[in-house]
Amino acid sequence: MKHIQVYENFNPLNEDGYGRDFFVKKKDGKTYNYYFKITREDGDGDNYCFVVGIGKLSRSLSIEGPENSYGVISVQPMKESVMDDFLVNDSDYKSREDEEFGLTRSELMRFYDLVGECIKDYLKNNPKVSNLYDEMALNIDLDFEEYKGAIKSLLSGWSYDKWTIQDGSSERTLIYTKRDHE
Repeated sequence: MKHIQVYENFNPLNEDGYGRDFFVKKKDGKTYNYYFKITREDGDGDNYCFVVGIGKLSRSLSIEGPENSYGVISVQPMKESVMDDFLVNDSDYKSREDEEFGLTRSELMRFYDLVGECIKDYLKNNPKVSNLYDEMALNIDLDFEEYKGAIKSLLSGWSYDKWTIQDGSSERTLIYTKRDHE
């Protein structure tokens, strides 16, 4: 049984031995899926729930090079009740990888803070990765230039200035590249 807390309520010093955390990671083939929740800015309704996948499959790019040198980041929304049922009971859920969702600027910042934690975990398990292809903007209903600007300002939170960002070859995609020097 997995327990997941809303990110804003997570306190790493409050570990109770039951695996409570702010995300749950499940490996599915070559993809690491990270499940997490953030609160809505307006406080109405369920929390926002997401599945961030980091793996080798791209929806919009043809990627060349060794598989151990790159990762593709994607996101899909999930209803809170479906996520809870999936994590607790291992039930199935319908993929919503083509569904768009909206986030305010502050929600995007909290969302990307968690994505950064997912990326750090992925890179710890895949240290040879030197390129990350960000396809999350395909699902986020936000002007791409606004998204890109926010991501550029938040990138150092997980990359410690060891990664750069540039536009991808496909519309609404970004490429993170590891710097040659540290």
